[in-house]
This record gives sequence, C-alpha cells and structure tokens, in this order.
Amino acid sequence: MNATAATVAAPAPAPTAPLPWLGIVAVLVGAIATTLTSRLTSIGLADLRGAVGAGFDEGAWIPTAFSAAQMMIGPISIFLGRAFSPRRVLLAGCVTYGLAEFLIPFSPDLHTMLLLQVFAGLGSGTFIPLTAAFILTSLPKTLWPWGLAAYAMNIILGLNVASTLEGWYVEHVTWNWIFWQNTVLAMPLFGLYWFGLRRIPIDRDFLRAGDFRGMVIGASGFTLIFIALDQGDRLDWFSSTLIVTLLASGVIAVGAFLLHEATLPTPSIDFTLLIRRNVMVCIVLVLITRFLVTSSNTLVANYLISVRGLRPLEVGSALLWVALPQLVIAPTVAWLLNRIDARFAIGTGLTIATAGFLLATGITSQWSEESFRWALLLQAVGETLELTAVIYFFGHHVGPADGITFGAIIQTARLFGGELGTSVLVLFTRKAEQLHSNLIGQHVAAGDPATMERIAAYVQVVGASTQGTGDAQARGTGLLAAAVRAQAYTLSTLDGFLLASCVGLLGVCLVLVLREPPPIVTAPAVPPLPSSRT
Repeated sequence: MNATAATVAAPAPAPTAPLPWLGIVAVLVGAIATTLTSRLTSIGLADLRGAVGAGFDEGAWIPTAFSAAQMMIGPISIFLGRAFSPRRVLLAGCVTYGLAEFLIPFSPDLHTMLLLQVFAGLGSGTFIPLTAAFILTSLPKTLWPWGLAAYAMNIILGLNVASTLEGWYVEHVTWNWIFWQNTVLAMPLFGLYWFGLRRIPIDRDFLRAGDFRGMVIGASGFTLIFIALDQGDRLDWFSSTLIVTLLASGVIAVGAFLLHEATLPTPSIDFTLLIRRNVMVCIVLVLITRFLVTSSNTLVANYLISVRGLRPLEVGSALLWVALPQLVIAPTVAWLLNRIDARFAIGTGLTIATAGFLLATGITSQWSEESFRWALLLQAVGETLELTAVIYFFGHHVGPADGITFGAIIQTARLFGGELGTSVLVLFTRKAEQLHSNLIGQHVAAGDPATMERIAAYVQVVGASTQGTGDAQARGTGLLAAAVRAQAYTLSTLDGFLLASCVGLLGVCLVLVLREPPPIVTAPAVPPLPSSRT
C-alpha cells in the first residue's frame, strides 16, 4: 500500500454500501456475465470461425483473446480501483464490455474480432476482482456468505448453462446472440453498480505516487503464462517455439515484478498477506475447487460430443443438472455459513464433490446424458458448498485495506485454476486415450478370428444398404475402428474422473491443516475514506 494512502487510513470501519443487496445482485450478474461469455465463446467457436473465415488454428485465438485480457486487467484493477474507486472502474468496464460485445458480430475479419474480444475482456475483467472486494469491504459480515454464494453460484451456473444457450441461439435465432445477450446483461449491471456502490473521491495522491508500472509488468507476466497454458496443447507444448517464448517471457516478467515490489519501501501489493496463517492453503483450495468445477463441465461435455455424438443443445440438458440446482443450493449454503464452521463446510463440500466424481467412474460407452444425473448433482452440491466456504474462510484473513488485493487474488486463482484445469485435463485425457487405444488395438489384429467375426457382424448389418461386397467390408472395418475409438475415449474419461477424485481427496487432506482464522478486529476498508479534503 502506498505511503500516502496509509496516512489517510481510518481505524474505524468504513460505512457500508447504501444499498447492500444491490451489490450482491451486481456480484451475481457480473460473475455470470464474465463466466458465460468465456464459455459461450469456446463452445460456439465453430460458428465464430465461419463468420470471419478463420481456420482452426487462427480461430483458436478468439477465446484466448478474451480470457487473456481478463487476466491482464485483474492485477491492474488493484491500482485502478484504489486510485479511482471501484465504482468508477466498474462503470467504465461495464460500458466497454457492453459496447464491445454488441459490435463483435459485425466484425468484418478475424483481426477486428480479436481486438473487440480484447476490449470485452478488459471491461469484464474488472467485474470479479472489484465486486469480490466489494463483498468484504462494503457489506456487513452477516451478508458475506450471501454475496460469496452469489459469486460461486454464477461461476458454476455460467459454465454449465452455456451449452444449452449456445445450442438454442444457433438453432432458433442466430449465433450473434452469443454476444448480444451480454450487452443486454450489461445494461442492468450498469444500474446496479451506479446505485449499489459508494461514491468515493479520486485519490490523487495515490494516483501520482502509485506503482502503476510495476502492476503492468506483473499483469503482463501472468498474461503471457496464461496464453501459453491456453495454447499449449494445440501447439504441442515445449515443441513449439512460441509456447517456450511465452512461458520464459512470462516467468521473467513475474520475477521482475516481484523483485521490483521487494525493493519498494511501500509496495503496491502487500505480499505479507500471502504468508499469513492459512492464506496459501486457501489459495490452493481455490485452485483445487476451480479444477473440480472445470472437470465436471469438460469431461461430461467432451464425452457426450465425442462418443455419443450429441450437439451442444443436447449436451446442455445433462449439464443443467449442475446449473439449475444452484438456485436452491447457493442460498442454502449462504444460510449455513452463518451457523457452522467454514472449515467443516469446505471439507464436506469436497467430500460430496469427490463422491460425485467416483460415482461417474462407472461410465461405459453406453452412458447417455441421463446416466450422469446423480453424479453431476453431487458435484453441483459439493462444488458450490466448497467454493463459497473457502472464499468466505479466506475473507476472514483479510485485514484493513486488503480487500482489492483479495479480489485480484481470487480473480487470478479463478482464471489460472480454470486454465490449468483445462490444460491438465485435455493433456491427461489425450495421453490416456492414446494409451487405451494402443492397448485395445493390440487385441484387434488383422486376420484374428475374433476381429474377423466382429467385422463380419458389422458387414451383415450394413450390407443391405451398401452396394458391393468391398464397400460393405470397408464400412464394417470403419465401424470397428470407431468402436475402438469410442471405447478408448470412454476409458480416458473414466481416468479423468479418477484424477478429479484424487484432486478432491487432496483438498480434503489440506482442509485438515487449516487452523482457526484470526479474529476480525475491524471491518476491511477499501479504499479507506479520504480526509475532508477532496
């Protein structure tokens, strides 16, 4: 924290927001808008590539541009929110996001779409860090669980309702609504920020003396690493010069940022927050929770598309078993957290989610979307409980003037956890599929009686609709190859559920090392109210 800012810090708690429930609704809308935009862009990527005439490799940068911009603005929002006030930054971000999302469908080429995606990401990237900070800085402690439950609910809701929305837009209206719906969401969000957040004068002393350069260097480093993770699997990781360059540059930039901050007498970020009791464990638990949420969404959706051949709208009907129960689960969790130990809630949530992943390990190549119902429902309950509880518990370790830093940490952990989870899952399941395909292929040898019998059975089925014996034989062989691929992919999905179960079990073990949080002496204040001067 800047020295000038420290001189005006008030020991008394800051006044709460004039309309605190509007702030909670703002958290809800902002979180779902951010998550939904990212997920919809990924799911509807084929339509977006077609709209601007981009190939597979070029089009892969469309979702990356949005998410990387969110990563870039996250740490910088610490500085901006402290200098200009969260309210001003959120209002500007809301306008930028809404306009960019409205213009994206009119993009004449890929470069224009990427540029607009960056603007949309920069605008929406302020929502979560600053509104998460709002929960702990402007709400009474009794309302913390409600605000955090709204945040957790919409992270999970947005991820799992995206397939249904994208499929409905493509089939019944137009893919343009993948983006235009966000413009519609931005309108009430602007009103919520306008009326729900406190008006605070610009802190000109902090603006002049703040370490904006250091924040940009740090944000750039995190962003480069994030891009490398996002594009790594497509470019074959360390076989790609681009990935190696991005990772090396990112690590150097982050290292320079840490060194720069360490040399300042009053750094912009108080890194002592990271060594406080329980804090590092809480950050790891946020990463684990984000990994589990990503696993629930990714594994089921990829299986239904790759093995069962379902369309996004059909996939969405399965994922609604995670999304829709949030409307009941989240308020229940908020009610519970004011009455039970948050550590017990974290452990219980991880246990329930892990049980859901273990239940899904019974998967076969015949499973349909309904077969995942109970496994997904358990995951929905557990993930919402654990995510809300761990952020609530984390909030008890945030002291005066740490609120925006807390929001930036949550945003960085959310993005990195999701990206790391996706990268690990994609790499893990791809390698597992190759292994299973090889092992199964060893038992499907040309000329083997069992193989020939299986091909003959396929030929008999397709022969009536195929002219020529050779064509029927080729189709029969193709069906056998498809069956091998489906079985290999099913087994790789099963391995993915086992991996998620192991990660969940690791989370349960970490909960056991959490100690009692320190008492909250004063309510957090971000930023502290200035003195009578303007």
